[in-house]
Amino acid sequence: MSNIDINKKQILVLTPRFPFPVIGGDRLRIYKICKELSKHYDLTLLSLCDKREELNYEYDREVFSSVHRVYLSKKKSILNVIFSLFSNTPLQIGYYKSKEFEDKLKQLLPEHSATLSHLIRVGDYVKENKDINFLEMTDAISLNYKRVKEKASLLSLKTFVYSFEQKRLERYERTINNKFSLTTLVSQVDSDYLYPDRPNNVLVCGNGVDAVSLPFSERKIAKDKKITLVFIGNLYSLQNMDGVRWFTKEVLPFLNKHGNFEFKVIGRITDKDKSWLESQPGVVVTGEVDSITYAAADGHIGVCPIRLGAGIQNKVLEYMALGLPCISSTVGFEGLGAEEGKEIYVANTKEEYLRVLNYFITNLDKYTETALVAKKFIGENFSWEAKLSPYIQKIKESVKEGANKRGNSSRLTQSFHF
Repeated sequence: MSNIDINKKQILVLTPRFPFPVIGGDRLRIYKICKELSKHYDLTLLSLCDKREELNYEYDREVFSSVHRVYLSKKKSILNVIFSLFSNTPLQIGYYKSKEFEDKLKQLLPEHSATLSHLIRVGDYVKENKDINFLEMTDAISLNYKRVKEKASLLSLKTFVYSFEQKRLERYERTINNKFSLTTLVSQVDSDYLYPDRPNNVLVCGNGVDAVSLPFSERKIAKDKKITLVFIGNLYSLQNMDGVRWFTKEVLPFLNKHGNFEFKVIGRITDKDKSWLESQPGVVVTGEVDSITYAAADGHIGVCPIRLGAGIQNKVLEYMALGLPCISSTVGFEGLGAEEGKEIYVANTKEEYLRVLNYFITNLDKYTETALVAKKFIGENFSWEAKLSPYIQKIKESVKEGANKRGNSSRLTQSFHF
């Protein structure tokens, strides 16, 4: 049932996957954006679903006035990809093509003042729409794919596809922003990669952290006791699973030659990857959990061994909020704005991880201080409301400007009627 307020302007939100339940960084970001927007606009959600059960999932009725869902089977998506191979269309775009979604979009467009597309996957549907359109790009996917290509050890079908896709995707991403009133990225690194000339319609707007759902907990470590290293993330992601595999095989065994370390992996994961990880010494896998706070309660240090990827890593922000001093790769450190050696520590090799861990173990006051300083850094810089404020303001200005133009156009048309 629709709860539309006729006094509010309406924005149509397009997503390639149903954003509920709000699990994972991509769903969390678009949900938080919509939650802030819903304070000013009535929002309609039009979403693709790749599972039939998602057609009946519950959603936040305080954020969305109405919701429309279109089922797109994985079989159909794979056929779309095959057809895209013989064109210049990025496979990323082809995978999410749906005639039913397109028809529903055409039906809904006249009722709305603007559209907000979550990722280029659905942004492609409205790139020729003449009304006001916003694109939440989040990351430079082509930068991510470029990093995959550079890791020669990752020999897999996914790696081959990413290598094939990277150039056409980069060309697409570098020009798609011209079709939108506003394009948003989470990191300056991604923005600089795609748009070094800094066009006016590109905004860098980072992620926030929900301090209420991720309460700070003061932790203690001791040299003669087991130290639990925590990883939080969606393990369906190639980037996350690559980082976890590397850490499990290369870093953890080396660390355990010098101490007593456990690696706890928290997040959604395939049965195959879960079985492999659980077969490795010193690894604990929780799978998807209801409460990250509870699952990470026995953790001592958060690690982000990401070698691939782009944009700000939500896991790093979550570690800081929870009171887990963080050791991150250079990739995971990008775009954060934190000071290395103060709020966060950087390690890219097993030797560097050991050096930072030994530093914490032998300097317990520094371990505690790092957690407290990181928590303060999060509180001052990463509340969702503060982070999204410039974004919401830009949208409000564009919608208002569009309404004024339509009003002037309507009055001009009426003046020629005799």
